[in-house]
Amino acid sequence: MTSSFDGVAFKSHRPVIMSERGMVVAGHPLASAAGAAMLRRGGNAMDAAVAAAATLAIAIPFMNGLGGDAIALHATVSGDVTAINGSGRTPRSISVEGLRKRGLTSMPQRGPVPVTVPGVVAAWGEALERFGSHSLAEVLQAAIALAENGVALDASAIGFFNGAEYAELVQEFPALGVHYGPAGGRPLGEILKQPAAARTMRTIAERGWREFYSGALASDWLAAARGQGVLIEEQDLIEHATSFERALSTDWRGRQVHVAPPNSQGLALLAMLRLAEVRPAPPPSDGSDPLIDPLAYLARKNQAFAMRDAYCADPRRVTLPDDIFSTSRLKALALHNGPTMSRSGGGDTSTLVVIDANGNAVSWVQSLFESFGSGIVCPDQGMVLHNRAMLERLDEDPVRGMLGGFRPFHTLCPALMIGDAGVELAIATPGDHGQPQSIFQVVRRNFEQGLDIQAAIEWPRLRHDDGEEVMLEQRCPSSWDGYLGKQGWRVRRVDSWSRLMGGVNAIRRSEGLLMGGADPRRSSYAIAE
Repeated sequence: MTSSFDGVAFKSHRPVIMSERGMVVAGHPLASAAGAAMLRRGGNAMDAAVAAAATLAIAIPFMNGLGGDAIALHATVSGDVTAINGSGRTPRSISVEGLRKRGLTSMPQRGPVPVTVPGVVAAWGEALERFGSHSLAEVLQAAIALAENGVALDASAIGFFNGAEYAELVQEFPALGVHYGPAGGRPLGEILKQPAAARTMRTIAERGWREFYSGALASDWLAAARGQGVLIEEQDLIEHATSFERALSTDWRGRQVHVAPPNSQGLALLAMLRLAEVRPAPPPSDGSDPLIDPLAYLARKNQAFAMRDAYCADPRRVTLPDDIFSTSRLKALALHNGPTMSRSGGGDTSTLVVIDANGNAVSWVQSLFESFGSGIVCPDQGMVLHNRAMLERLDEDPVRGMLGGFRPFHTLCPALMIGDAGVELAIATPGDHGQPQSIFQVVRRNFEQGLDIQAAIEWPRLRHDDGEEVMLEQRCPSSWDGYLGKQGWRVRRVDSWSRLMGGVNAIRRSEGLLMGGADPRRSSYAIAE
């Protein structure tokens, strides 16, 4: 699709994938292929989602894996939406006082301390039990074969393994280099085999997902983790369970937008959408963009994130007001000009979306949070543990203060949009604090600006984490630098197709036709059934 942007014709360079049956869009082509194959074998949306999710864990192991978490949404053809919370809790034994006695004044970024119970394996198994039609053993076969035979590293993976971040990680955590290869000098197409991960997945396929939490497999990997200082104990694993909850939703332009409730940051997306309706802003007066005024965008983003920072935590710690998205509350929120708490980190996440031939849908997000998470490797199981508790605080803050046995704040932000005819949009993206921002921009480009879903994904994006710096892709209007600078913002230009802006996967459904969009900023790929 062509559209005018900053005085220049804009044309997306990837086609929109279309289908009258099912479709999978995931963060790696092999994951999309695994999900689509499951649909062709008669599987439903959840069967395809878990097949794709398990394949992602092998195809891009630095972004997600067996030691990570997952948060997802499932919708039936009738529009009933369930939030699937596959995030783990902090170790019961952890406390602010105990960590301070270790000499810590803040949560470390990596290492054993920020590790929480990995929830992704339970999420695969329990989601299939509730919504799937195939066994876990069947659904895991593609991922097991890929781990055994090896994945050819694409340009995105080679960029990571040959980059400075991985070199620093291997220096600090040498086991990563042993299991995933050396830093630097990796050629495009190099085959990465993961036999230990294949054995772990095969054990789970044969004995069931509970083996990861209470069987011999659990004992083995927990011993390896605790030997490196991880604070998780046997009882923490035994007590872990996936939560199936009512999704959080709001009206938007005659539709219901659904996200996962806290501890997910999903409500930030809903707040951004509603604030844009309550206090609409005209596009820039210079005509550089047909939809978004960057100054108004940043104000709404900060206001929405203020709401997020007040409520996005384990629901035992906070109570959402019944009228949280009411016009009166949003107008009051629109007066907020204070800072938000957005310690950067965690852009390495993997996502997928599925809609099957019957109209059932899944938006699934799973992550190690940071690249290779905590850096802690359980070698015999071929897994790296995540560092999700990194964003918790070593103080008495009622929302972010560290507590043992609680789910920490989560940036994972799946979303579904439901209209009169069922699911209209399934969408997800990596990008930590940028997740609700990228989804917000794509949704508005698609529904308000009228771009097709692929063009909406490819349109240049902006992002703000905290402080005065705002990130703009090189393709954003040049006039924005001065426009924002006059208001005290410091502009940082990033690549034209920057992975910092996420990697949106989306399926748009209209009158029975599915239209898939896959983000070229990452290795996203759409495949029809």
